[in-house]
Amino acid sequence: MSDRLPLRSVAILGARIVGLSAAIAFARALPGLAVTLIETPADPAALADRMPGTLPSIAAFHDRIGLGEADLLAAGTTHRIATRLSDWRADGAPVVLAHGERGGPVADGAFHQHWLNARRGGKVAAFDAFSTAAVLGAADRFVHPSDDPASPVSGFDYALRLDPPRYRGLLAALARHLGIVATVGQFTGIERRADGGVSALLLADGRRVVADLYLDCAGPAAPLRAAIDTDWEDWRAFLPVDRLLLGTAPARAPTPTDDLVAVPAGWRIDAPLRDRTLVGLAYTADQTPESSARRILPGGTEIVPIAPGIRPAPWVHNVLAIGDAAVVLDPLGDTNLHLAQAAILRAIDLLPGRECAPTELAEFNARSCRQAARVRDFQAAHYATDRVRGPFWKAVRHLPRPDSLAHTLDQFAHRGRLPFHEDESFDADDWRGLLLGLGPIPRLADPIASQTPVEAVRAALARMAETNAALPSRLPPYPAYLTQLDRRR
Repeated sequence: MSDRLPLRSVAILGARIVGLSAAIAFARALPGLAVTLIETPADPAALADRMPGTLPSIAAFHDRIGLGEADLLAAGTTHRIATRLSDWRADGAPVVLAHGERGGPVADGAFHQHWLNARRGGKVAAFDAFSTAAVLGAADRFVHPSDDPASPVSGFDYALRLDPPRYRGLLAALARHLGIVATVGQFTGIERRADGGVSALLLADGRRVVADLYLDCAGPAAPLRAAIDTDWEDWRAFLPVDRLLLGTAPARAPTPTDDLVAVPAGWRIDAPLRDRTLVGLAYTADQTPESSARRILPGGTEIVPIAPGIRPAPWVHNVLAIGDAAVVLDPLGDTNLHLAQAAILRAIDLLPGRECAPTELAEFNARSCRQAARVRDFQAAHYATDRVRGPFWKAVRHLPRPDSLAHTLDQFAHRGRLPFHEDESFDADDWRGLLLGLGPIPRLADPIASQTPVEAVRAALARMAETNAALPSRLPPYPAYLTQLDRRR
């Protein structure tokens, strides 16, 4: 059967960060594969190719394609250990979100349930005070986590903050090393096979690009994938942001923490790169005219339209949509590039034969949609807050919630428990950090944790918070640590 024959060739439409990531990953996985990379005009709505934020999962992707952290630091990358949500709560208290464990052993039962029991009994340190990474991030400190589980700086993850143009340059250099050189072309259409698949990709200069598999990495417009069908699941009812005003501000001292600041019209991004600071304003066009947005963010220069949603079947026949061509989300949670690179690795792990049998495609589509839907839920959960100051925040309190998020919030509000979902990008500690940072205290206590006297719990928590609070003073400021790393290269 022809489907048992391996892929011989792949053509990729779009040669920015997502397209280069796909080209390199496929070439690494299949050394004999012929890769044609077509550089098309940039899609002005593409976020996966221009936002600097990532998740810790990017380390696994870089391992697969052969990029080390030293290479990335040389290309302007910095570390990102936490995100500070400022003024997202009605009381104005900041919430610092970080990846990794919170707390430690207290007694039988989950740590967060002990914290909840202590919180019900009176004042206790904020939940993020028990996250080593959050405490370090709040103090602008960073060190690589220790492999020793007994170390006070173990048990957390970190992500990277990319400099998108320089990261693209690094990927392009790696692609050239693998013999992949992008060719400039303008997509004009496709030729179809009898079974509905694509037999050739057509360019404006008359070229026909023939391959076994075609990847659309060209951004939200997805010209190649949209030539097959235009099925789309709209998520705008759940995610309010439909405009992002982007710009830059002067450079400031490097920090491992991004700031997301709630403002009456939406929320503001402040992500420091090495030689500049990326700034942005996320808002809704029907509430805030463009002229008002530019007054709120004077450094803003570029308006990016956002229409959240997903293609229910990103992979059809021999055409696969990756990144913004498959799912559109705003930058909340730093998942744009994460979803793209996760899809690339998933496609390689499930790689079908030359005929792209429905079995692998169905599995890829199901897993990709599950992952994207839970990222959507995590983004929407940021609006489960008591802040009501400003028209944006008053409106989001009345937004409908996806059934999966409504179920998650209901379970957590009842007894602080989270339902299981496959293909999560954020683990249980990420969800707890967000919900306990922003939301109300669950109504009922956990029966196992409740067996421990609350006085003993409060004493243990006080010791943990004190130990964590002392950590930053023992570590160098992040600019000094980054300088040390740069000198070692």
